[in-house]
Amino acid sequence: MYIILFDDHKLFAKSLEISMKGIVSKFEVHTSPEDIVQILKKRKPDILLLDIHMGEYSGLDVATEVLTHYPDLKIVFLSGYDLVEYHNRAIKIGAKGFINKSISVHDLAMQIELVAKGGIIFPKSNQDTVPLTSREKEVLQLMAEGITQQEVANKLFISRRTVNNHIQTINEKFNVNSTVSAIIKGIEMGIVVLKSPK
Repeated sequence: MYIILFDDHKLFAKSLEISMKGIVSKFEVHTSPEDIVQILKKRKPDILLLDIHMGEYSGLDVATEVLTHYPDLKIVFLSGYDLVEYHNRAIKIGAKGFINKSISVHDLAMQIELVAKGGIIFPKSNQDTVPLTSREKEVLQLMAEGITQQEVANKLFISRRTVNNHIQTINEKFNVNSTVSAIIKGIEMGIVVLKSPK
């Protein structure tokens, strides 16, 4: 089995490369996805492993681009950012799996082999949570940024009552009873992105 890993954490990537020797026939590491399409044009891996965050690059965006060129390529995300929103986006993109970096090398090899044989590997956590709509995600993100319901309404060109209805629906879906709790859950799930102050 021929595997290519793209991960900007050089120590992790090198350690995994050493660990996978003897387990798979070829394990190749790259620390930047900058030329990924060209690299894949020359090589034909059985599995492409991608990190979620690679410096200025998003693994999810990289995967989307790769699959437009190589729709049959089996992509698996290998990341410490094991969040439901990322799982959902990875599934939507057409990835074949999402594996947490805390996994053992032995288990990683087994999971990759399952994918190579046609399997799909995604965590089962939080499957009971009803997914938010795009608009609900927008409202939750804006509320997390500390603006008022009226400001959210103005920004999204909707009424304040509609904003309040969205918040009530979000609370029901997340099974919480306050906006603060909903924001915390949104952060845990990867839906809400905390922005650094400028």
